[in-house]
Amino acid sequence: LRLMASSSNALMDAFGPAAEAAMTHSTSSVDMNDVFSLRKPKDVQSGISSGLSSIGKSIGLGLAGLIAAPVIGAREGGVSGFVKGVGLGLASAVTLPVVGVSVGAVQIVRGVANTPEAVQAAFDGKSWDKKTRSWYSHSLREDAVTLGETSDEEIFARAQKRAEARGTKAGMEGLFSDGAFDGGDGAGGAKRRVKETEYYDALEVGTDASAGEIKRSYYLLARKLHPDKNPGDPEANARFQKIGEAYQVLSDATLRKKYDAQGREALGDAHTFINPSAFFSMLFGSDAFEGYIGRLKLATLAQAGTDLTSDEIDLLQRRREARLAIKLAAMLDVYADLGSAPSGAEPRAMDDKARAEAFLSTLKPMVDTLADKSFGLVLLKKIGWMYEKEAEKFLNDPVAGAGTWLDLGLRSTGVSMQQRTSTLQTKFAALKAGVNVFTTVQSSENDVANAKSEEEAAELRAKQQKDILPHVLDALWNASALDIDSTTRHVCNKLLHDTSVSMARRVLRGKGLYLLGKMFQEATSSNEAETDSMQTFEDALRAAFAPKDAADDEAPRCDR
Repeated sequence: LRLMASSSNALMDAFGPAAEAAMTHSTSSVDMNDVFSLRKPKDVQSGISSGLSSIGKSIGLGLAGLIAAPVIGAREGGVSGFVKGVGLGLASAVTLPVVGVSVGAVQIVRGVANTPEAVQAAFDGKSWDKKTRSWYSHSLREDAVTLGETSDEEIFARAQKRAEARGTKAGMEGLFSDGAFDGGDGAGGAKRRVKETEYYDALEVGTDASAGEIKRSYYLLARKLHPDKNPGDPEANARFQKIGEAYQVLSDATLRKKYDAQGREALGDAHTFINPSAFFSMLFGSDAFEGYIGRLKLATLAQAGTDLTSDEIDLLQRRREARLAIKLAAMLDVYADLGSAPSGAEPRAMDDKARAEAFLSTLKPMVDTLADKSFGLVLLKKIGWMYEKEAEKFLNDPVAGAGTWLDLGLRSTGVSMQQRTSTLQTKFAALKAGVNVFTTVQSSENDVANAKSEEEAAELRAKQQKDILPHVLDALWNASALDIDSTTRHVCNKLLHDTSVSMARRVLRGKGLYLLGKMFQEATSSNEAETDSMQTFEDALRAAFAPKDAADDEAPRCDR
């Protein structure tokens, strides 16, 4: 590092203010860890990776200096500057790799030195914190105490205050409130005279409501009236459809002007209204599954967006995982406690088969209910697969779990490889969906540009919306699937390595988790027509873009 500093000083002395300004800017904005990996390595593998990374970066920087220094020298000092630049370039080409090799060697040695601690931590079931670079144990008892130190609402409130300090609102609400109507078109003034107030009344807002107020009211009412929360209530379902129709008009500045001036007649009979059920379930998850997946990261971003700091985002995710782990542990402890008896009573003998049958029969009504919810089967199979694999990995892991060395740890390693493969496939699917969105937009835009009339162009734009939506849905679903996978994996890791209970209870939790995962995956819906929830969801989206009468006919399919 001293050699690097000396080279920097020499460069500034040789090339004057321009080089000094460049060096000052770079040193003020670049952390040394961005150049060389100086963080504590977890083990020898991490140390080797860190060391090779530092060596590679130093060689690249040295070559860059060899090329850049003569160019800067010639620009600042002509021929003599060029000669000086060549000298400094050669010096950097030698100095930086030497520094990189030295840092790399140190990181490798540190990794080797930290390996015994890593091995012991693995046997103890500890996890590695990448931020603090330290090992930590899982304890659901401690997590329960930590949850009481603050609340998600307080965290979001801080983000909201930061947004208000900038004169806007947090998350998606800020995007819409920035476009609030002013003067004759907007909020903040006296209530305007409009031809009819049906849509305003449906959303329970005044005619002078801003776009942000309309958005907020719609979300609140949609949560309250969502069909999943009101099964068998046709009135609630009708109101849910109505607020979706109202929101489609009042959230669009052009449509709102037409509606205010002439009422619904100005919108035309063929105006397309989107049923919001699919979007709502996609972004926020069914409320019935909140105890299994919590608040999706997409929902967190929608609520607060970039107004949350990275530490707050991490804290929200840790709190989410802790809540889910505590709830799941309580469910699995039912399996663990089957056959036990109150203090002083004789425990009832129960073998594994009888215990499993009693446990699954207790949960079957709950699973059947979940399967009939919107997106139910898709979520059950996704969550169930993760439960099964995490339980299988723990029960066969000879290091941190309950397995033996008879299979040399191959079964546990094989499960980990299956999980990595699944994650890569989901990432690829999300990328593919994004590419499909782009190509579909490009193709349809070309068709619109070549349209022979405005009517034909309008038809092509409507077709574009219907063609793009399934790809957008696919991309968002895969993003949510990655979030669910990661969260579920961490939740299972917490409860299976919970140091506040005995290993015997953790083993029973693992067995119960495996049974629960299998049961989730084998679930079926009482609605025989729903064989593919994703396809049904896409069909519902397509139907939502039909004219109003057709949308009403298809409405029941959207909430199956």
